Amino acid sequence: MVRSKSASPYLALVLLSTFLQGSSFIATKAVLHDVQPMWLAATRFFLAALSLVPVLLPRLLRPRGADNAPMPWFQLAIIGLLQTTGVMAFLNIGLTGTTAPMAAILMASNPLLVALLAGIVLNEPVRRQAWAGLALSFVGVVICIGAGTIMHGAVGRGDVLVMLGSACWALATIVSKRFNLPVDAWVLAFWQMLFGSLGLAVIALLRGDAFSLPASTTTWLYFLWLAIPASTGAMGLWFAALRIGGAVHTSGFLFLCPLFAAVIAFLLHGELVSWNEIVGGVLIAIGIVLVTRRPRQLPANPMEPPINPGATA
Repeated sequence: MVRSKSASPYLALVLLSTFLQGSSFIATKAVLHDVQPMWLAATRFFLAALSLVPVLLPRLLRPRGADNAPMPWFQLAIIGLLQTTGVMAFLNIGLTGTTAPMAAILMASNPLLVALLAGIVLNEPVRRQAWAGLALSFVGVVICIGAGTIMHGAVGRGDVLVMLGSACWALATIVSKRFNLPVDAWVLAFWQMLFGSLGLAVIALLRGDAFSLPASTTTWLYFLWLAIPASTGAMGLWFAALRIGGAVHTSGFLFLCPLFAAVIAFLLHGELVSWNEIVGGVLIAIGIVLVTRRPRQLPANPMEPPINPGATA
């Protein structure tokens, strides 16, 4: 729930985070020409974590507001393995077989899973309006992929892998909200990126992927954008927004990621979005609005003014 006094900072956090996340699809697609998917994700988030050390060093080994409390290492590792290892492993491999705008749309559908899991894990009930939104968004995902390809069993391997990444993101959102760890958002971002990058490195070694780095100046610029603004910035801002707003409400804004990705792809590469991606994306957007929108609360006293709808999430 977002209180009115924190609504503006909350919106700023979530909008900037989703913009940076949307830009990462374009940058990742560019760097994949030079770097193996698993090593790209591992080095990206390891560098992102290192970039926070100079700022967070005094706070990295102690929880917030608790002098003798131990650091919640197990919970931090779980979040990292879901949010970074799981999401990026599936996404980066998936991007080798699908387009950046399509990947962004499929990843943005994770509020559907968040809404379902929130009712079970966080005791956040799903209203009838939200169920209608879930159904509409599901139809939108089907249209994005293409109903014909689904009926003929031709859904791309890349699309399936990206959807698995979306599922990991939904689980990470739920457990992060459930744990409510006594560390600030940036410390949480540091440890989950560090644990996640180590998990990705293990996967790369098990797959036998050859270690590689960007081969050109342009690719290095894309890589540095991925590592700092699109990883360090996006993760820290996302966890900060998640703590202010509810899991379902905050996740609903992720639909902005494919919008930003499509706009950036068009501006940089002239890459056009297909009609089914546009129609499906609009349906997902409408569905997510239904999922995240709270009903207007009526005053107990008819003489009292209604509660400001902007004060709730």
